[in-house]
Amino acid sequence: MFSVLLELPEFEVVNQEILSTHYLVYVEKKMDEERCPHCGFHTRIVHDSRTRKIRDLSVLNKPLFLLVYVKRYRCQNCEEVFSSSFESVASHQHYTNRFRQFI
Repeated sequence: MFSVLLELPEFEVVNQEILSTHYLVYVEKKMDEERCPHCGFHTRIVHDSRTRKIRDLSVLNKPLFLLVYVKRYRCQNCEEVFSSSFESVASHQHYTNRFRQFI
């Protein structure tokens, strides 16, 4: 079976699909704790989760998409809800930083 090496240390590969037109790699963040951007408190309380489709660099001339499992947390200190942050994907973007630099 073909395996895609991501070289994105913050993510753990959960699954992958090889389609005729592109690759799909399901990933989640390795860390299960986040710092609240509002008050700085560390929390592990998951409010809900979503999946974001993120464009990454092509592999063997096929587009690669990351399906990122994004946890949303509720801060135990200030009660605000916020999403996980990622080093390799800027906030509100649908492509990795390295893909942005490539284009």
